[in-house]
Amino acid sequence: MKRPLIIVLIVIISFFEHVYSQNSLQYYLDKALETSPLLKKQSNNNKIIDLDLKQFNAIYKSPKISLNSNVLLSPILSKDNNNTKLQLVSSGSTDYVGYDLGATNGGQFQALMSVNQPLFTNKYYNTQKNKATITKAKNENDVQLTKAEIAQIVTHQYILCTQSEKLKTNTQKIIQIIEDQINQMKPLVNAGIYKLIDLKLLEIELQNNQIEYERLNGEYLNNFSGLNLLSGIEATNLPKLEDIHLQLTAPLKKSGLFVNQFQLDSLSIQAEQKIFELQYLPKISAFGDAGLNATYLPKPNRLGFSAGISLNWNLFDGHQKQYKNAQSQLFLSNVATDKQYFENQNTIRKNNILSQINNLDSQLILIDNQLTEYQKLLELYQIELKQSLVSVLEIKILIKDISIKQQVKTNTLMVKEILINSYNYWNQ
Repeated sequence: MKRPLIIVLIVIISFFEHVYSQNSLQYYLDKALETSPLLKKQSNNNKIIDLDLKQFNAIYKSPKISLNSNVLLSPILSKDNNNTKLQLVSSGSTDYVGYDLGATNGGQFQALMSVNQPLFTNKYYNTQKNKATITKAKNENDVQLTKAEIAQIVTHQYILCTQSEKLKTNTQKIIQIIEDQINQMKPLVNAGIYKLIDLKLLEIELQNNQIEYERLNGEYLNNFSGLNLLSGIEATNLPKLEDIHLQLTAPLKKSGLFVNQFQLDSLSIQAEQKIFELQYLPKISAFGDAGLNATYLPKPNRLGFSAGISLNWNLFDGHQKQYKNAQSQLFLSNVATDKQYFENQNTIRKNNILSQINNLDSQLILIDNQLTEYQKLLELYQIELKQSLVSVLEIKILIKDISIKQQVKTNTLMVKEILINSYNYWNQ
């Protein structure tokens, strides 16, 4: 009996842990990374690069084996000895209609197995391998940048959801405060201490906040739909999200993903230049063939083989190598300019974000102090309300000020989270 009970408890705990995990930012980040088509395509890119390298290995190191077969017949119409007849292969006719026998030799018959083996190709292959290594590094860097961008976008949308949720909660609290005031005032109105118009003022204010709550609820539903869309989640339930408390990442001590992108671009340009220069190296190949090669009726004694070595060396092509090298240097200069500009801009950007965060921290301290004073004042008003020492208009204004200030605090906190999210993204 104990064993089934333990299993049931484990299942229940696992269920609640699973549900709870769906409330967290990490859950939505994991789902977004899992369903991202861009990441899947980038994963395939590495496989494509590996296949390219295997293809280059086959081009530069593997022998090329081919089968060549030809049968060429040049029939003639022989008139020798006043006897006209068709001959597929002439035996030496002197009076005929057809191609010149010296041009055709009566026909051509070939059935050859040919082999071509490139020699001394290690430099060719290694150059392509170096290019493939750089391309894979670029692709991996792109993968990490894509993950960072997905994290930044999903986190931003998550912040908007929690912001809408908190604004709803704040409005709900204000609604509760007004309802409490209305409940306290009704007996006082019945006793003639307060006028009915005073009660109506509070009821109208209650309606205003109920309308605002519905507006915020619609905004929350829209933001949550956007979060599910970014994460590739089909869900109809609306779980209460965990609070978000992002932390600033430490300043980079070495080149980050963005700077690596420029460095890898430079390496890629240099690798392309080396590949271009391969055409100026001498290309040596060994070749051979074996089989039938005859210019008359084929016979077994026309079976044979041949072998040799070929050399192909580009000596002059109008200084194309110099032009290509000049182009590469200009491309490298452009990359260096872009890198310097990005680093300067990014430093300014991050410093500006940090300055804004510090300013928001100062604002939040003042807002918290003000809300504390508002709360004390509300408690005093509630005491005086029972003694009819305060006007309803004053209470209404105070409640409205508290509502506004709470929303300001929530928005300020969320703006701070958005700024931290932005800083962490650019601090990659």
